[in-house]
Amino acid sequence: MTLSLPYGPIFTNINVYLSIAEGALAESTRLLEANRTPKPDGQPGYILSSDPERKSFKQSCIAIAFAGMYLGALLSIIGRARLGKDLYKKIERITTYEEKLRLLGVCEQHVLASCKRFRKTRNDLMHESAIDFEKLAAGEIRTAQEEAVFGVEFVKSIGSKLLPAP
Repeated sequence: MTLSLPYGPIFTNINVYLSIAEGALAESTRLLEANRTPKPDGQPGYILSSDPERKSFKQSCIAIAFAGMYLGALLSIIGRARLGKDLYKKIERITTYEEKLRLLGVCEQHVLASCKRFRKTRNDLMHESAIDFEKLAAGEIRTAQEEAVFGVEFVKSIGSKLLPAP
């Protein structure tokens, strides 16, 4: 794809990353729903069938990873356009997504909090460590499927804030 920016057109795969994330999310959701049946006698909730190959989880992981690739590319493209190549190159590896958004003029607390949630989820996925049983006991364990929905919607909202209208 060619993206027109104030300093001229650039070639980028950014839309491919988002398309992969959206496709994986759709497949994750489809697989999750296919393995879900209502509880008997109209009780609230669902019964999940076994998924030994963890297909829905895998698709959620793909969605989160590619949503992160999209966000990283988006911030790089817009950061270089607004801050200049040299300055952006200096901050690219040493700042969080939230700090980059602030530098690009996105300062709404709810957006930055959502960004932090996405960053933590993505980092937990990409750099897995042992389960923290204190977090488990406190109910702080997230599901990949819920976080994939959140992450894809979040990066799309950032894209609509930062990219020029087509």
